[in-house]
Amino acid sequence: MHLLNPKHHSHTTKAVNCYANPTNSLKEMFIDMIQFPRALDGQCPVRRPVFSKQHGMAKATFIVNEELPAHQRIGIFEYDQLDAWVRFSSDTKPGLGDLKSTIGIGIKLFGVTGEKLMESEPDALTADFILQNHDVFFVNTARDMCEFTYAGVVLRDYDSYLKDHEETAQILDEMQKRESSVATAVYGSCLPYAFGGDDYVKYKLVPINVPPAPPIPDNNPGYLRDELKQRLLKEEVHMGFYLQFRTDEDEMPLDEAMVRWPENISAPQLFATLIIHKQDIDAPGQVAYGENLSYNPWHTLEAHKPIGSISDVRKVVYEEGASLRRNRNGIPLTEPHTARK
Repeated sequence: MHLLNPKHHSHTTKAVNCYANPTNSLKEMFIDMIQFPRALDGQCPVRRPVFSKQHGMAKATFIVNEELPAHQRIGIFEYDQLDAWVRFSSDTKPGLGDLKSTIGIGIKLFGVTGEKLMESEPDALTADFILQNHDVFFVNTARDMCEFTYAGVVLRDYDSYLKDHEETAQILDEMQKRESSVATAVYGSCLPYAFGGDDYVKYKLVPINVPPAPPIPDNNPGYLRDELKQRLLKEEVHMGFYLQFRTDEDEMPLDEAMVRWPENISAPQLFATLIIHKQDIDAPGQVAYGENLSYNPWHTLEAHKPIGSISDVRKVVYEEGASLRRNRNGIPLTEPHTARK
């Protein structure tokens, strides 16, 4: 999650206190100091503060593994299949190259009944997963995230922070790996989630027999978008959705996001297959549909509650950002009732 220095910040720094209230402080920096000034400067449409470069919005189907035992058919996994819309994006500016950017994937499922964790929309019929093309996060906790963000956004000095936090610097370097296609990348949730009342899991999304990428010039700033467009015009893409269960409290902490959960201790289990259909991602209205939807890991059921301090921050910051974006762009604030056809 790389931040771009805002042009306006001096009037808001007094509200940033990473020790006392990292959630509010991160909301202040991401929304009030980055996103809102961009809107005032005329950004149109107003975009997300992070992962704003959209590579494609794609219709998909989420098919639950029919071989799951009964005790694992809970929450979302009670369904046989669900309609989905998938947004691929990078954490970089829309006009910049994306070959070595951090890639995110948002999966919105439709037709999920039951009370949701977002207090503003408890009756929404959607549920979201958010993953990126790495398996650990670059800081451990919300306070760490706040201090990292403060260093860059307020002090404008990421270098000093990274010099003092070598592991964060190393992970950020690892996250800038080259991906030849968003369809061939391996994605992880980085953060844990509840699974029912007693278990915790991390999510993993793995391509299944996806052919190599078609040739796209490396110097194309829209490389990942153009590759995805060419691919989905010819074929559908299958990806396995895996859950890795927490089986060791010491080796698999819940609020240390930099710690990799060892797969030799707990191997990920296939819970569903995401089928991204053959389509034209530039069909009329499809790009705008991806920009207008809001993805939040708290758009979900209690059985899949996000865990940890960084997840707590996401709930507030993502909702605030979506509200600002939708208000400025004249988009309805609520979740859609049905999937776009």
